[in-house]
Amino acid sequence: MKNNCRPFGIIAILFSLAIFFSSCKKEAVSADRIQKGNTIIEMNVIYPNYVQIRYNNVINSPIDVTITVYQNGTKKDVSINIPAGYKSLQSWGNDNYINVWNYNAYYDSTGSSPLPLITGTVDSVRITAVSCPDKEYGFKILVGTNNWTFYHPKDLKTTLDFISNNDTISYSAYDFESGFLYYNKTTKLYFFGLFNNACYIGSPSPDYPLTEGMTLDMPVLVYNWNGRNYGIQPDGPLAITNGSTLQLKITNITNTHFDATFSGKVWSSRQADTLFISKGELKNALLPYVTQ
Repeated sequence: MKNNCRPFGIIAILFSLAIFFSSCKKEAVSADRIQKGNTIIEMNVIYPNYVQIRYNNVINSPIDVTITVYQNGTKKDVSINIPAGYKSLQSWGNDNYINVWNYNAYYDSTGSSPLPLITGTVDSVRITAVSCPDKEYGFKILVGTNNWTFYHPKDLKTTLDFISNNDTISYSAYDFESGFLYYNKTTKLYFFGLFNNACYIGSPSPDYPLTEGMTLDMPVLVYNWNGRNYGIQPDGPLAITNGSTLQLKITNITNTHFDATFSGKVWSSRQADTLFISKGELKNALLPYVTQ
């Protein structure tokens, strides 16, 4: 009886080994789906009602990511392409930033092609593959217990400094978060909404584009400082005649940015106080874009 059992024991052992090595092979293949390289990009994915991929770099190469979505005991793979040069930086304080890509409203963050629809309750999401054409880069998938190595931007900083009556005002931010600047071709209005809208500058001017040495009347200056709003809202179409003498002079122009100085007074029929502005300086501001 013992001899009769021996072949079955050997078969059982071989079958177990086959399962073991098959399992090891699958794990190896799975690990290989995370690209290795000399420069490591940390990455994770969360699901705050939509898929959000976060990583600690800005690179001039597209990134291909496979997200596995687990829901109701099933799983579904979603293939995502993050374009080369993509940058949507989220501040984590103290000059620390993370690049954030949102799979929101079932469209990618660039507003281009629709992605596969995710419906129903999502239990969890996981990055199961990531690669890019530039093989210098490798990826490390972070979990909740890991700490980020944050990204530190190398962009120029936009600064705004001036004295308003007895207050010294100063703002500073990277140009990608300093605000929006545009020129409206219909109204002939320059509008600068700077530093998360903490400061608004309005200037009716028929001249476009900005040129070095140009002087713009600047009757609208509204800013928030120490939790209080200062300045005026426009007095409608006659804002240019509201008694303000504030002017902004362009002192330097590059292909992307400009510098300017400004001084004068701001007054409005809506507000009794007059603001006397001196030593105003705007540096490294993005050039305004044109709207209709």
